[in-house]
Amino acid sequence: MPATMTMIGLYKFRPDIFDLMVLPAGIEKETCIDSILLRSGDFEVLYPDADFVKDAVKLWSTKWYRTFDKWEKAMEIKYEPLNNYDRTEEWTDDNAGRSTVNGTTKDESKANVKNRISAFNAGTMQPDTESESTGSGTSTLSNVNTSENKNVRKGRAYGNIGVTTSQQMLEAELDVAKWNLYDHIADIFVKEFVIPVY
Repeated sequence: MPATMTMIGLYKFRPDIFDLMVLPAGIEKETCIDSILLRSGDFEVLYPDADFVKDAVKLWSTKWYRTFDKWEKAMEIKYEPLNNYDRTEEWTDDNAGRSTVNGTTKDESKANVKNRISAFNAGTMQPDTESESTGSGTSTLSNVNTSENKNVRKGRAYGNIGVTTSQQMLEAELDVAKWNLYDHIADIFVKEFVIPVY
């Protein structure tokens, strides 16, 4: 194999060199391969051995897998481009209580009541009828009161807090929109597999 083999030439000779490449689920393999070939096709390959390149592509994609996955997930994040402040809070007020009142009151004091009735025609006390009664008492009080009060509140504050103008944020959003995942993957491939000299 000639030492001046280009990436396109190597791929035409061995179209299986990307078979072992592993990519995160959100990245289309065919689009990635096409982007790599478009970016590196006319450059001379650093390693003209097709078997070595096939194994090297597997190692390269495994090594960069986490980075590619982070890039892909970052591009899928949902946000409002003209908001630079977004906070969500949740509060829970939990007022639960149990009160118990137990009591026993025992009144052992004895009440003696004597009733004496004297004959109406006696000059001195001459009891005609006499009665006596004794009393005591016991009372018991028991009361249980349980209460539960849970209140969940949620709030969201969002918008532009004035640090950056809406126009500046729109301009930054357009810059993000120009960022292309496949081009960045192809750029990394170019640095590791070809000699980028025209």
